[in-house]
Amino acid sequence: MNGTKLMQKNSRVKTETSRDLRQAIFHTLAFFGMYGLPLRKRRIYELLYKFKADESDVYKELEALASEGKLVKDGERFGLKQWDRNLLHTNREEIAKRWKKIDKYFWIFSLLPFTEYVAVINSLAIGNAGEESDIDFFVITKPDRLYFVRSIIIIIFRLLGIYKTRVNVKERFSFGYYITTNHLNLEKMTLDDDPYLAFWFASHAPILGLHAYKEFVKANTWIYSYFPNYDLRFRERYFRKQPKPAQYMKKISEFLLWVPVQIFEPLIRYVHVRHTFNLPENHWETSSTIAEKDILKLHAIDNRKELRERFYKELSEYKNKETA
Repeated sequence: MNGTKLMQKNSRVKTETSRDLRQAIFHTLAFFGMYGLPLRKRRIYELLYKFKADESDVYKELEALASEGKLVKDGERFGLKQWDRNLLHTNREEIAKRWKKIDKYFWIFSLLPFTEYVAVINSLAIGNAGEESDIDFFVITKPDRLYFVRSIIIIIFRLLGIYKTRVNVKERFSFGYYITTNHLNLEKMTLDDDPYLAFWFASHAPILGLHAYKEFVKANTWIYSYFPNYDLRFRERYFRKQPKPAQYMKKISEFLLWVPVQIFEPLIRYVHVRHTFNLPENHWETSSTIAEKDILKLHAIDNRKELRERFYKELSEYKNKETA
């Protein structure tokens, strides 16, 4: 009798676990479904939403859901519904084109003084780059160097004609988010329930600064409440090798610039902050722009609440699929 009860209990636990795993899969696919993007198994496992599971169990459940007709499987990708293959193909081409451009100018990133970490973010990192998309970057600098680094970035990439402007956006480099190593924890930036910021963070494609990236993730343990399977090793493949000569030149330039930047950073910061808040869009109701000593976040239209609603609306269409 006890053995029978134990078997029933184990069966019930297994059923509940399977149901929770399926719901987590639906959540993950629902987010990318907003952009018409299917995912491969490994990416689904990495970004399994608020549920801890073994990789093999996730893969088995995906195949089971596909065989039951509750997920669409096409090749190695899965989605909640059929996606536009032609659009996905175009998307892949646009992404490849932008990464080629990043690689072309990576040597400049390697030389930037006082820069600890550079990552590709937003549409390109998530996998949703369209024909008119820009290339967004996230930058971590040393303390008291943020606005000097920003000034250097603006000057260099403007001279090269690839810095994003109000008129020229397509394939241009955009730098709208800087922090220093004194402000690594972004948890205060999150909403009470913030799926977009969580997926944004977990989709960083870091190209420079492996050590800084590890410290960045370590300082943001809140990300594991959204993605218990998250492992920074999955992101390491994006890092580019920094040439030795560039490393030496960067160290020399930092040594030579240390005193001048220490003196002028407050003035440079004042100019940048004043300019930032002289722009009308940074006073819109939708704005969440921040310009402080250790963080510069240019965000005139913060639509995370709307994206959260879209996310749950996308999910609601499939919430009963496991029992359908």
